[in-house]
Amino acid sequence: MLQLFKTIKNRLKEVVYMAITISIALQKGGVGKSTTAQALASTLGFKHKKVLLIDMDSQGNVTYSSGADDPAHTIFDVLGEDCGADEALIHCKYYDLLAADTYLTNIEMSENVEPTLLKNALEPIKGNYDFIIIDTPPALGNLSFNSLVASDYVVIPAEPRPFALQGLGKLHDTIESVRNALNPSLKVLGILLIKYSNRTVLNRDIKTMIEEYAEQMQTVVFNTSIREGIAVAEAQTVREPLIDYAKNSKPNIDYKAFTTELLQKIGE
Repeated sequence: MLQLFKTIKNRLKEVVYMAITISIALQKGGVGKSTTAQALASTLGFKHKKVLLIDMDSQGNVTYSSGADDPAHTIFDVLGEDCGADEALIHCKYYDLLAADTYLTNIEMSENVEPTLLKNALEPIKGNYDFIIIDTPPALGNLSFNSLVASDYVVIPAEPRPFALQGLGKLHDTIESVRNALNPSLKVLGILLIKYSNRTVLNRDIKTMIEEYAEQMQTVVFNTSIREGIAVAEAQTVREPLIDYAKNSKPNIDYKAFTTELLQKIGE
């Protein structure tokens, strides 16, 4: 019996664990996409998960707010095969970071970009993490397509504004294209309402419309919504994680609740 136990234990050690990869995606800027990606990564790290955060947005908001100055290598170098992903890692407090680069726009504007560049680049290090969080650019081009191909799940941040449904429709079409071409198991975990207040009739009405559209996408609106708060901008300005800078702020409390809900959805 003891020998059988040792054999099972050794075989379990041989099992390669692969990280759960989640893209935070919407083709519009200013909707809290980068904030959500960083807050999710920080909160998962706070919960003792091993996390890799990838900044695929050439604007580099996540890179800046993570305190990464002049990195020796970036995700652009990794995608261009100038270095391995392990060589480009920046170790932050709650997560490892693959930093953005303004040269990412070259990939975005190029033709015939291989859609599995990111997926292939991450293969050697996926076993080192519990979660990989990708901050996608605010455009549905090569970089977003690569991000979705490499992902298991998508989280869609959306503000309760009249134009929200239009953006959701375009992203839905892109997700369907990715599913049909290269990643049939890609799942939309849900739509996360950002800067939401149930005190206004307009917000409540738009939430109802978003919930109806979520059904068409075969997903849901997260029960948790993120309230507005100045602490988010302040934390980014001083380049500290929100979870450290203002742990009792409304946005941080909401992002912690969102992370818990997300983990429940994926069975963690």
